[in-house]
Amino acid sequence: MIEALIEQTAFNDHARIACPACSPERRKSKQKDMVLTRKADGAVVYHCHHCGFQGSVQTEQPRNKEFKLSAVPNPVVTQTKLSAEHYNYLKQRGISQSTADKMKLFASQKFFGKLGRNAECIGFPYFRKGALVSVKYRSFPDKDFTQETGGAHDFFGIENVDPTKPLIIVEGEIDQLSAVEAGLENVVSVPGGAPIKVADGKVLPSEDKRFSYVWNAREIIDAVPYVVLATDQDTPGQALAEELARRIGKEKCRVAKFDKKDLNEILTDPSRDDPARDIKEVIDAASPYPIAGISEASSFAERLNDLYAKGTGKGFSTGYESVDQIYTVAPGQLTVVTGYPSSGKSNFIDQVMVNLARGVDWKFAVCSFENQPDIHISRLMEIYTGKRFFDGKDRMSEAERDEAFKWVNEHFLFLDTNGEEPSTLDSILDRARVAVKRMGVRGLIIDPYNYIDLDRLNTTETDAISKMLSRVQAFIKSHDVHCWFIAHPSKINRAGVEQPRPDGMSISGSMAWWAKTDCGLTVHRREGKEVEIAVWKCRYRWVGTQGETVLEYSKTAGTYSESMDAF
Repeated sequence: MIEALIEQTAFNDHARIACPACSPERRKSKQKDMVLTRKADGAVVYHCHHCGFQGSVQTEQPRNKEFKLSAVPNPVVTQTKLSAEHYNYLKQRGISQSTADKMKLFASQKFFGKLGRNAECIGFPYFRKGALVSVKYRSFPDKDFTQETGGAHDFFGIENVDPTKPLIIVEGEIDQLSAVEAGLENVVSVPGGAPIKVADGKVLPSEDKRFSYVWNAREIIDAVPYVVLATDQDTPGQALAEELARRIGKEKCRVAKFDKKDLNEILTDPSRDDPARDIKEVIDAASPYPIAGISEASSFAERLNDLYAKGTGKGFSTGYESVDQIYTVAPGQLTVVTGYPSSGKSNFIDQVMVNLARGVDWKFAVCSFENQPDIHISRLMEIYTGKRFFDGKDRMSEAERDEAFKWVNEHFLFLDTNGEEPSTLDSILDRARVAVKRMGVRGLIIDPYNYIDLDRLNTTETDAISKMLSRVQAFIKSHDVHCWFIAHPSKINRAGVEQPRPDGMSISGSMAWWAKTDCGLTVHRREGKEVEIAVWKCRYRWVGTQGETVLEYSKTAGTYSESMDAF
């Protein structure tokens, strides 16, 4: 009886089953109290923790080969050679035995949650610098997936990449094998497929952490001449391509378009004379992302159809209904914010960032020259809690402090100057680029601009500012990041002297600021608690419009709220 039961149980090292000696007589007859342990010679030792029934049975199945998984504390992975059945399955997917062996695929047994049992599976090993760092398993013959717990988050196939050649990124391991089968080199697959889609086909911001494999491969990605994105042609696949391009930099990416869902469907299409040739042609025909230089209208047909169906929509909410009527926050745009000292410019943008982090889970890189990171963090914590950080009335508790700090840490990075004096735009954008790749940052604030060392050699201040803003525009459009630039007016309000509300023409080098910004804001403090928020430029009507509104500022909490004067 016990021999037959062991024979029917698929496992490698350990398994738990119902005891045949005592379970039939118990109310909980399916309680798995018996532990099976397979020894290296194939013998299976059994022991019931309820009734004590124990012994051993010799089987012909030896324990599978073991090798170390370097990325986890308990580094044991078992493997056996792929069987004829495994190779036959891969052959049906267009994958030859030589390709499977080249990528070091192996057989194993794992527990699959969807199936609710141990099952035979094919292991797809992930390597980094010669060490096994993760394994993804596909059950066989039934389809389910699982991964080695604690494994690294890397591209599949990254170990074989030549950084002197273009890199091809696909969506799944089978697509990677399909490209290799077609004779392509430098092909990798993302480890977790496409992210969850949203209504407009973009990636949920809350899934940013799933893209850590981009950061892990940063040295290779930075070195390759360009990257070809050959993800699935469905909505999730295109959302994946969009996010990869944003993190890598659109200027370095090309996009492959094809008439099947994925590369494996091309490889296994019986109607094609030479599917391997067709896959190569698809990759060779990949177009720049975005298309550089002059383009035909047909290049934008897909985007135009999307605009017709959905419209432009609006940017993301600032968190204030009255402000949203004249200004919203759109990815890939530049907002210049001006106002007299102590008018609340920085504090207002801090509030908008907190509201965006709360509302759509955006993450931000902050380059603040006038605030040390610890002081800035305390201010963000005050906005988050609505309570004081330092001693005083309504001070946040230690528990509130800890919660607020954790939240700020999840949503903000700080680009300090690292002792640079003066700071250059290159140093800021280099670190911002890292923040996008590593954390998925979607917002950048530079506060204020006049701390940046401008290239003024043989040029005017206006021209130098224009060049600076052009480079910022190129960065934010490449990475789909919104940037706020704080710029003080050239004429400072003197105590006791009433001056008009400043705008873009009040900033030193005004013509450049007016011409190169997408949105222009002024934060202007009135007498008492009221603060005017005025839009003096808005390039796109779907984002906002010229106009003004009024908010109330609380000195106690350091926060803004709607004013009755705004409605």
